[in-house]
Amino acid sequence: MKKTISIVIILSLFFGCAPKISLTQLTSDFTEYSALVSNGEYEKVIEFMPSEFWNVYEKKEFLTKMKKRIEKQIGSISINNIEIEKVSKSIKSNKKYFRVIIYSSDLEFDSSNTSDKMFENYKSTFGSENVQLDTINKLIKIKNNKSQMISVYEDELGEWKYLEFNPQSNTKIYGIETWEKLTKYVR
Repeated sequence: MKKTISIVIILSLFFGCAPKISLTQLTSDFTEYSALVSNGEYEKVIEFMPSEFWNVYEKKEFLTKMKKRIEKQIGSISINNIEIEKVSKSIKSNKKYFRVIIYSSDLEFDSSNTSDKMFENYKSTFGSENVQLDTINKLIKIKNNKSQMISVYEDELGEWKYLEFNPQSNTKIYGIETWEKLTKYVR
């Protein structure tokens, strides 16, 4: 009986010690992150990303590609009305803690460089009812519902970092086992 009680206590301590992150902190982090993206401060944006990402991708090259992609496809972007819909419990995989964050936001950007094909792609991705073209002001407005991010706890820094919910890069960085555990929280 003592052995059973000891095991229960040890397991409670082990699983109860997962690093916490409050909804207030998540909202604050997302607001800061979005402001940096909107202001084109990509060097600061990448500081929100986990260190393991830079073990797989070269920072300078990634930054250059990110800038080109954003500037070519959408130019400047405004991200507003960020709302965190749901945050998973802490998920431990490969000695790391993760959380899946489901959020929504309003995106607005210049439509001048947007091809018809790209516009249709936005409608397909976000739903036709969530994508509007403002021809007078040359803007695309998107209601981005239920997007996902992953937060990763960095033990060395004692803080959470963020990463796009993307099967290719997430699997490459953290492995298929971790990806499978994370996808359970998005379905």
